[in-house]
Amino acid sequence: MKSKVKSKEKKKTSQVKYISEFFKIKDEKIISRVPLIIIGIYFLIVLISALTYHQIGDYGVETDFYEGMVYEAKEFLKGNLIIEGYKGPLYPIVLGVLGFVFGDFFRIGVILCVVSAVLFLFFGFKTLEKIFGYDVALGSILLIITNSIFIQYSYSAGTDLFFCALSILSIYFLVKGNQLKNSYIFISGIFASLAFLTRTNGLFLPAAAIVSFLIFKFSSKKYSVLIKHSLIYLAGFVLLNIPWSIYKYIHTGDFFYDRNYTNTAWELYGKGKMSWDYWQSVESLKFTSFKDVIMRDPILFVQEILIKNFYEHFISDLDKLLSLPFAIFLVIGILFLFKRKYLKNEVFFFANILFAFLVLLPAFYSERFSLFLLIGYSAIVMLLLTHNFFKNLSFGSFHSGQIIFAIIFIWSLQDAIKYNSVQIDVGPKEILAIAKDVPDSIKTEANIVVARKPHIAYELNMSYWKFPFVTTYDSLMIWMRSKKANYFFVSAFEVQTLLSYTNDKSEQQKFYFLIDPSIPKEGLEVVTYTIEPPSVLYRIKY
Repeated sequence: MKSKVKSKEKKKTSQVKYISEFFKIKDEKIISRVPLIIIGIYFLIVLISALTYHQIGDYGVETDFYEGMVYEAKEFLKGNLIIEGYKGPLYPIVLGVLGFVFGDFFRIGVILCVVSAVLFLFFGFKTLEKIFGYDVALGSILLIITNSIFIQYSYSAGTDLFFCALSILSIYFLVKGNQLKNSYIFISGIFASLAFLTRTNGLFLPAAAIVSFLIFKFSSKKYSVLIKHSLIYLAGFVLLNIPWSIYKYIHTGDFFYDRNYTNTAWELYGKGKMSWDYWQSVESLKFTSFKDVIMRDPILFVQEILIKNFYEHFISDLDKLLSLPFAIFLVIGILFLFKRKYLKNEVFFFANILFAFLVLLPAFYSERFSLFLLIGYSAIVMLLLTHNFFKNLSFGSFHSGQIIFAIIFIWSLQDAIKYNSVQIDVGPKEILAIAKDVPDSIKTEANIVVARKPHIAYELNMSYWKFPFVTTYDSLMIWMRSKKANYFFVSAFEVQTLLSYTNDKSEQQKFYFLIDPSIPKEGLEVVTYTIEPPSVLYRIKY
């Protein structure tokens, strides 16, 4: 009898007790360091890779950085706050201040993205840990850092992860403490305001917060307390928005001036029917408000934006944002959510994810717009994989949830390395060669360079004009001279664009010859050129 008791005691003591069951971590000191180590390693790898290989922005989203954000940052330093109608002023202000201190706007933009990615990961972990526990939080962060698109925008200069970092900070302060303090509510509103002053889709934050307070009774059962908390949050939100709204009213006559309705108009009436350049130059001018967009065809608006886009945006996320196994288990995880009982913090978190998805429906789809949703998608997958159903399906010392997680992680990591090893160095390097050969004496903002994209102007420190929709060589020359332009940059990209503007073979030939510096052109003389890939910088003769 004694021997049986002793053997049972030995069996019990031999069992290992893990603090983190899913990741099999039993050391209390290590468990708190693991997320920091993972995020720190991610920071170093992305920062070193970006500074080494990402020497110039790509012709995708970073076009907006050069054309809009750098210009707005420089204007801010001159005392002008630009109202461009599609986003708030915060990012250009931050970029302007840092660019003034350190000098290189593009490098600052890249570093700011890496830092924002790290902040998003850290506070994303802290938020999920508070709501769902350590295993879900750590697993979610690991899934995010192996996402191809997340990695890409961790080094691509722009507002995307800057916005994500501010958004997760706003959510974090509403779940931070064991008790919801008024100060935390106010700070959450401030960060929501900062997110909105970066990107207008930051409106999802106050929408989710107020709905959570007043409908889900997030912070109290008493309506007097809920109303008080809602007002404190709104006070934080409007505090910074009021000065910006007044500034917009002074300069535009509209407190709520915004031009994002043109994106919805493109989604409804332009995409698939005409080129983006023609839309921007001609058709978009026919709309002056969101009301114009809806009233042109209200039924189409409901069908396309509220119904079709809900389905298509989600399908696009599954296809373009996520790896295949991630997408499969996300769908299963969403179905699993309907069987789950929710705590108030969990309801608040998923309200934010839902509103973040809904606020993007009026815009055309881009996977970068969905980057914030990764924190929700990852949490849903981890909630599924840590469920008892998967724990009870064991294979040796590992259960099925752990094996599936490993498959998703490795698959996503391979996709991410393959994709970003090309993407990080995809920018027009011929521009760097051109800029190196151009004498410093002409690198001044007093000179104007015409091109299809603004990258050349940034590298030459010149002012920039984007050439318009023109169908003849002569009309292009007349337009450039009317703008008093000094230089004209042509690469394969410019030539392809000009060729698409006309079907006239003789004019197409004139445009095609622009890429060949050996052929004389009327009104132009060669400054310098590259052969592979081909590009030419011309001086415009008067």
